[in-house]
Amino acid sequence: MIEKIYYWVAAITSLTGQLVVLGPYDTEEEASQVGFDKVGGTFSVEPLRTRDVSRATRVLKYKRFNQTANLEEALKRAKHT
Repeated sequence: MIEKIYYWVAAITSLTGQLVVLGPYDTEEEASQVGFDKVGGTFSVEPLRTRDVSRATRVLKYKRFNQTANLEEALKRAKHT
């Protein structure tokens, strides 16, 4: 069975460095539009094979840790909207 890909918006707040996760969205375009409308600043659209917000958050935190190598940032609680 082929799993559907969902698109998630990931952003980091400039004030606290907290990860903000928005989604899931069915298309990359829809996720991008929400990112522009709600985040307005820097964000990324991440394709993931999950609709579950907890699983998506874990994956996005892991990606963030690999990018920054900052364990403290990776362990911060994420905000979901």
